[in-house]
Amino acid sequence: MNKEFIKPNLFISSCIEFDSCRFDSTMISDSYVKILKNLANITRVCPEMMIGLGSPRDSLRLIERKDEKIKLVVSKNGTDLTSKMDDFTSKYIEKLKTKNIDGFILKAKSPTCGIISAKIYYDIGKSHVKSAKNAGIFGKAILETFPDVPAETERRISNYSIRDRFFIQLFTLAEYRDIKSRLKIKELVEFHSVNKYLFMGYNQITLRAMGNIVANHDHLSPAEVFDLYEVQLRKLLSEEQDTKKRINVLTHIYGYYKNDLNVNEKKHYFDIQDDYLNNKKPYSSVLSLLESWAIRFNLTYLMKQTIFNPYPKELLTVMDSGKNL
Repeated sequence: MNKEFIKPNLFISSCIEFDSCRFDSTMISDSYVKILKNLANITRVCPEMMIGLGSPRDSLRLIERKDEKIKLVVSKNGTDLTSKMDDFTSKYIEKLKTKNIDGFILKAKSPTCGIISAKIYYDIGKSHVKSAKNAGIFGKAILETFPDVPAETERRISNYSIRDRFFIQLFTLAEYRDIKSRLKIKELVEFHSVNKYLFMGYNQITLRAMGNIVANHDHLSPAEVFDLYEVQLRKLLSEEQDTKKRINVLTHIYGYYKNDLNVNEKKHYFDIQDDYLNNKKPYSSVLSLLESWAIRFNLTYLMKQTIFNPYPKELLTVMDSGKNL
């Protein structure tokens, strides 16, 4: 079924599809960010430009000398920019807290915006790399300030599985933010209902806990109910789906049709499921078949399930870059 998605509030590093502000005056081209420009409310910044550096500029790096804290410096001459970046970051993040950000896409490997792949060197110049799996100064502050908000890099979302998970988180949290703004329990009941099978693929125990919160046996206020539900929702979405969990979901949905399908249809279904198990077809191919039967048998409850279309189709592609993330 066609669905109108709530626009997520998305933070993106300015150098990704917005401004030619990198150290070499270039801009990163990214097909998914291009699409997201029309599907999300974008907040963006280049921390390096905001502390007065130009473009082009000398490259920066993180260094950690013996018995010293990590510093952000100019690679060539060692000019220390740590205090400037710390000051900008703390002030900017205070403003960011007011924007209800649903997700972050940050520049990979950046000594400022990086979140998992920034390099730390022993010193300036032709120094060796001490570690290559770190967060930059700005990126680290983002992760620490917004620990339950999904954050990825433009390189990582080139991977299909990572991208799919991130987009599910992003648009689900945006939808929840929207209904929470009205605090209507009826809307929360509907949200929980239409997301049942999507959420089941993450954690059934957490799903049941969320159901108990919605039932509100303790007669809490709507605000308390929504707050408690959100804690569990973010916990659930932070988990990984796996094949076992997904087969459980497929089995539950298949149960709606098993008495109405003929022998050949049943065989066809299990052939496709086997192809998924053997990495010959994606999970989405099995879901597409199940969705077609929901339409055929006019099962409105299933047709409304977000598992079939968890985010806008404009973003849906199974392409995978295969590059080092």
